[in-house]
Amino acid sequence: GLIYFSGILKPFVIAILVWFIINQLKEALGKITIKGRALPASIRSILAFLIIFILTYLVTELLIRNLEGIAASMPEYLSNLNEYFDEISALLNDPKYAEHLQKGINGLNFTGVASTLVNSLSGFAANIAIVLVYVIFFLMEDSSRKLKLKSLFPKKGKEYNKFINNLGDISHAIRSYIWQKTAISLITGIISYIILLFMGVEYAFLWSFLIFIFNFIPYIGPLISSLFPAIFAVLITSDLMQFVYVFAAMEGVQIILGNFVEPKMMGKGTNLGPVIVIVALAFWGMIWGLVGMILAVPVTAVLVIILSQIPSTRYMAVLLSEKGEIAGMED
Repeated sequence: GLIYFSGILKPFVIAILVWFIINQLKEALGKITIKGRALPASIRSILAFLIIFILTYLVTELLIRNLEGIAASMPEYLSNLNEYFDEISALLNDPKYAEHLQKGINGLNFTGVASTLVNSLSGFAANIAIVLVYVIFFLMEDSSRKLKLKSLFPKKGKEYNKFINNLGDISHAIRSYIWQKTAISLITGIISYIILLFMGVEYAFLWSFLIFIFNFIPYIGPLISSLFPAIFAVLITSDLMQFVYVFAAMEGVQIILGNFVEPKMMGKGTNLGPVIVIVALAFWGMIWGLVGMILAVPVTAVLVIILSQIPSTRYMAVLLSEKGEIAGMED
């Protein structure tokens, strides 16, 4: 079902996260006062929505322009690559080696790949439109959501308190992960962007954005994202050492921030064991692709909280946790 209905479920889940982020921005905007009075809730919702919408639009436009530039310049990059292989052939004194490499390069349709990426990003933009529609309806229901809770628990007894506490735990887990991970990913992306500009790697915004996105994928994401600008640096310069320099620089940033800064910012993190994180990445990546891998950790963390509150499934929550400790687990 998750695979079959992925076209519906993926935008829906993303919309929930965007709605959650908007609500957090809405709370932050509540600290702004005009003549000693806070902004009305409706105004804060509109402002938060507009901030997310404008940022999404600007980033998407920049990414499309970067990819179009790569597609247009691909013949030049291929020419540089051919020159590089000719130099290798001369060093090895084996013309056949260059001939085989040439055939391999000719067989790769880099321009087609770049065009496909542009089309994929355009499709992504279309999905964003669907997500925004969902978000608008979620925001419209904000006022009636409390009324629905009152109808579910008219007496506000123990069950109501337990339900509210569980919602609070889930909200805290998602909020902590999103903000802390976004902050460290943004810092990583900005530093990488500055370094790439300094090293003269073209389309630094695209590569730094990929580094920002892939940083949400534990363990393998940072490694994969470091490869993109490093490979592209070889295409630009036809110098293999550029791959080494760029890759080392990107990995250096990832290692320093990932091992020293991130642990201090994330604290105890999501309380998920490393093996569970890998399994979650594989599972969600298999059914929802890149989006699934990005959502794997927060979705699994929420699942652990839910399982911990159901007597028959508490053992599963303990097994999924990092050290078998579940905060707030009911007896």
